[in-house]
Amino acid sequence: MTIQLGTSTYAVRFGWGDTPDGGWFIDIADIDGNPIIQGLPLTAGEDALQQFSYLNIGGEIRVETDGNALIEPTYDNLGSNGKVLFVTP
Repeated sequence: MTIQLGTSTYAVRFGWGDTPDGGWFIDIADIDGNPIIQGLPLTAGEDALQQFSYLNIGGEIRVETDGNALIEPTYDNLGSNGKVLFVTP
């Protein structure tokens, strides 16, 4: 899908790693599909973009379930009670 994050538009793809240490991840590309970040884990309680502040995306990507920022979304609930949030300062 394409989405605006901050002041720029990106192509994003979500995926599920079905392994014991897996979970949801995100790939972010520019609008032309050129990869910027690939396989970025979406971990509850953390800003997934923290280590990429130099990219100046303009906010944080966080996940939560049922409004609790410390509960990981599952394979079955992302998009319903599991959410991916883009938080701007």
